[in-house]
Amino acid sequence: MGEQAFMRGGGEMGARIRAHDWSASPLGPPLTWPVPLRMMLGLCLQSSFPTALYWGPDHILLYNDAWTIIPGERHPAALGRPARLVWPDIWDVIAPQMRDVFQRGIGFSAIDQMLPMRRHGALEQTYWDYSFTPIRDESGAVLGIFNQGREVTDRVLQSRRDRLLAEMDDRLRQATTEEQALDAALALIGTGFGVSRAGFAELEDMSDAAIVRRCWTAGAVPLSGRFAPGAFGAGLSATLRRGEVLRVESLDDLGETEAAAIQLMQDLDIAALLAAPVITDRGYAGSIFLHSPVPRRWFDHDAALLQLAAGRLWRDLARTRAQARLRDSEQRHRLIFEQATDIMFTATLDRVITAANPAAGAALGLPAAALVGRPLSDFLPPGEGRRAWAKLRPRRGGRGDAGDPRHHDVRVIGADGRAMRWAVSSTLTLSHDGTPIGLHAIARDVTAERAFEDRQTLLIHELNHRVKNTLALVQALARHSLKPGRETGRAATDFQGRLAALAAAHDLLTREQWEGATLAELVRRATGPVAMEGHRISAAGPHAELTPKAAVALVMALHELSTNAVKYGALSVPGGRIGIGWRLEGDRLRFDWTEQGGPAVAPPAGRGFGIRMIERALASDLAAQVRIDFAPAGLICTIDAPVALNLRMI
Repeated sequence: MGEQAFMRGGGEMGARIRAHDWSASPLGPPLTWPVPLRMMLGLCLQSSFPTALYWGPDHILLYNDAWTIIPGERHPAALGRPARLVWPDIWDVIAPQMRDVFQRGIGFSAIDQMLPMRRHGALEQTYWDYSFTPIRDESGAVLGIFNQGREVTDRVLQSRRDRLLAEMDDRLRQATTEEQALDAALALIGTGFGVSRAGFAELEDMSDAAIVRRCWTAGAVPLSGRFAPGAFGAGLSATLRRGEVLRVESLDDLGETEAAAIQLMQDLDIAALLAAPVITDRGYAGSIFLHSPVPRRWFDHDAALLQLAAGRLWRDLARTRAQARLRDSEQRHRLIFEQATDIMFTATLDRVITAANPAAGAALGLPAAALVGRPLSDFLPPGEGRRAWAKLRPRRGGRGDAGDPRHHDVRVIGADGRAMRWAVSSTLTLSHDGTPIGLHAIARDVTAERAFEDRQTLLIHELNHRVKNTLALVQALARHSLKPGRETGRAATDFQGRLAALAAAHDLLTREQWEGATLAELVRRATGPVAMEGHRISAAGPHAELTPKAAVALVMALHELSTNAVKYGALSVPGGRIGIGWRLEGDRLRFDWTEQGGPAVAPPAGRGFGIRMIERALASDLAAQVRIDFAPAGLICTIDAPVALNLRMI
């Protein structure tokens, strides 16, 4: 087992790989595996990020603990199997991507990739962010693929849902009549779901009959009129009355008791049906229905989204009907303005606030009345007002679209200095002859949503960058640790030790979300494996947080110093000690490693890879001056680095 040090540890998957019978696999016994496979498998098993390897022309699958959630119930049978057998449901998508990586030797990454994956006995629409990176041998030939990724289905579906509902809200807000609201919403829903018919049916006040109020179609015959109770099946109607979403994926799903309903659906060219009930305080009131001319699978997120849309539409219909009844009432207008949860305000063409609702006052941290008379620029950063006004300015020339709303994000500063981002729908207010006389706007605070989106984009770019840098570093370690002429056992031990140090640095930075790590924690983690009993290593210094690049470089240097101390220095004898200290001197960070009580030290005849790596890596990655003194009393290493390049926060 000692000869399989490259798959040492690794949790559950490390144990499974060691116990697996590889005799019948194209990979053969682990002792015969090529160096690139051993190297990348060691990195894979030590990574805390979901990571897999696809090796050879059959894409034999190996993976770590974090990746086990991706295959789901296919784990652990997926281990050691060809990718085409593990992923038959998505093979037509990923096979060309993998083939391109092998043939061209260029990495591939996907964002929000839809993969139709079968899980828990059903086909699901799943979405993923992932990358395929080629693994080469010394000649440059591609031998395998390094794969990292994670599922983003919830995020993608949430984003699509939010976009659909936000656009639906915008269109409903623009509608002035019930018919306009229904037409706008049904067109958006029908197009979004890709169906042939989308309609809204409402129960009659005095009976259980359903009246189709409006219907949007795409190549289908419009549906309208009154339908008797249970016309589409008593069982289907009962489902809606219970407040449940109705799903019919094929007419074959309906029993013989629904023969009349089946005939009606066939006459209307309906092969699949999805309907969401509208439930009010008085019970079942109607439904939004979708029709497909061909059988279709309805996913859970389809049902959930249609249910949300039904609620939004009914809510807006209630509002529209209330407005229609009280259209001429100024009191009603004021109530709507005052009670709206959206931020609302009006202003002059000179951008002075003339009215604001309580939601606007609450968002800006002032009473709504205190906003009146103040210029909008009081709540905008420099230059933001001109940018926002430019969204409306082209409409001031008297064109027919002057009153149409513009949608844009605006940076806002509250009265307490809090920075926000608002999604604003702004419109020029027109006189009876179409002349602009002011503006009004509806907004909502999207600070958290935009921060999340920015963070996700940053993380994707950071992931790609980190993978490339890590692979380059591992290749350098392999090249120097395993170079020809070195004793095999020692070379492998040195290489595994350096990989473990690199993995430890990455684990620490991963916990800190790659924003940096404290110097004290880095020292503790890097020297922990050799500290032994008796507190033979002491460390002290002020709080300092290194950048990710500086943190990795310093951990690798501390690993080399620690290893050298165990083999030849202060830790090779019982009484030896090591003192580690750091301090800030102006714009410089001074770091000292001092060994005492060990064997007498003499300068070596040559400088090994470890010493060269300390000097060159730190000089390159930290822009540091490094001095190693082989004093007779013990080795001393001094690192002098600029604060501005290496410390994120002190």
